[in-house]
Amino acid sequence: MHFVKLVLPAFLAVVLAVPGMAATKAAIFPFDIHDAQQDGEVVPQYNPDDLRRLKLIADELKTLMEKDGKYSVVDLAPQAKAVEAAAPFNQCNGCEVAIAKEAGADIAVTGYVDKVSGALINLAIAARDTKTGELTKTMSASINGDTDELWLHGVRYLWRNRFNVEAPAK
Repeated sequence: MHFVKLVLPAFLAVVLAVPGMAATKAAIFPFDIHDAQQDGEVVPQYNPDDLRRLKLIADELKTLMEKDGKYSVVDLAPQAKAVEAAAPFNQCNGCEVAIAKEAGADIAVTGYVDKVSGALINLAIAARDTKTGELTKTMSASINGDTDELWLHGVRYLWRNRFNVEAPAK
């Protein structure tokens, strides 16, 4: 018993002193959309429900990443002007990397919704390393329908089966 009283505190001190793996800091950018029904329009009039859903699925991805514990989502509010000026991110060839790096993030995550019709929607998510600018993850899923729950299902599917899964070694 005396041995346990002496060894246990020393053991706990060593275990608690060893730093755990730090969470990867992620900057999640507003998702972009292309609505094929707006092609040819001088000033596209996006459906307010689609714009709301873009925020809904970006927020869901943030929540999933935070809950996981491997990621810590950084606040992009201080970079709001730069974010607005750089959008849409699916057309800027990695311009989000500098903004994410300035915010202290390790990765920059962007999303893109291609709404072919009300019945066919493609959701894509990409992540870039802020040190190199290289794509580290790219994924997409088709959504057959146009409801909040289906859009959420798409982002959850990508999180569970693509984003949060380590690539097999080659």
